[in-house]
Amino acid sequence: MEHAEDSSSASAKFTLTHLLLLGAEQVRSGVYKLTPDSGPAFFLRAHYLSLVAEESLVAIDGGLGTNDSLFNASQKFKKGDKGFFTEEESVDILNAALIYSAENAAMTYLGRAEHCRAGLKQKLLKKNIAANAIDSALDYLESVGYLSDLRFAQVWLSSRYIDHAEGRIKLSGELAKRGINRQVAKAALDDFFSRRSEEEICKRAVKKLSKSTYSKEKLIASLRRLGFSSKSIKKAINGKGNS
Repeated sequence: MEHAEDSSSASAKFTLTHLLLLGAEQVRSGVYKLTPDSGPAFFLRAHYLSLVAEESLVAIDGGLGTNDSLFNASQKFKKGDKGFFTEEESVDILNAALIYSAENAAMTYLGRAEHCRAGLKQKLLKKNIAANAIDSALDYLESVGYLSDLRFAQVWLSSRYIDHAEGRIKLSGELAKRGINRQVAKAALDDFFSRRSEEEICKRAVKKLSKSTYSKEKLIASLRRLGFSSKSIKKAINGKGNS
C-alpha cells in the first residue's frame, strides 16, 4: 500500500492563470512531488491527469541563479515550454492532486479494515472531500484491487456469522443496505453458503430461539424474519429434537 502523502495543500496557493514548476520528483511509479513557484509542494498521481502528459511533469530549465528563467516575466512563457503550464493545464494538475488526496484518505480507512465503496464514499464525504474527486479515486483503487465490494461482502458475511444465525434472504438484504449490488451480493452469498449449510445455520437459530417460550407458529415467524427459506425452516424444526 502507498504511503499517504498530503496533497491537500494543492488547493492552490499558486495562481490558476499559470503554473511554474521549480521541482518535479517522481517518488514512486506514477506518483510525483511537485514544487510550484509559489506555495508548498504537493503530490499527485499521473493516472488522474486528463490533459497533461506524465512526461511533461518536469521543472523549468535552469537553477536558482540570476539567469534563471524564474526572473523572466510569466508572459514570456508559452504553452509547451518546459515546466510551464497554462491555466487549463494548471487546473488539470490541481484536480489530479485533489483526487490523489482523496485516494490517500481512502487508503487510511482501507488500511484499517475492508470497506465497501458506498460506505467508504460516505466517510470521505463527511471529510468534506469533493464527490467527483472521491469517485475518481475509488475507481482507481478498485482497478488496482485495493477496494473490492466482493471482498468486503465475503469478510462481512464471515464476521456476521460469528454472532448471528441468519438465512440467505436476510443476509442479502443486509448487504443491500450496505450498498452492495445484487450481482456482487449473489457471488458473495454463493461462496458463503458453499462452505456452510443454511439448514445447519437454521438449526442453530432454532436452538437459540427455543430457549425462550416460543410456540411453533412464533418460532416459524421468527425464523422467517431471520431470512431462512421455508425448506430450511421445515427441516430445522422437524430435526431439532435430534440436533
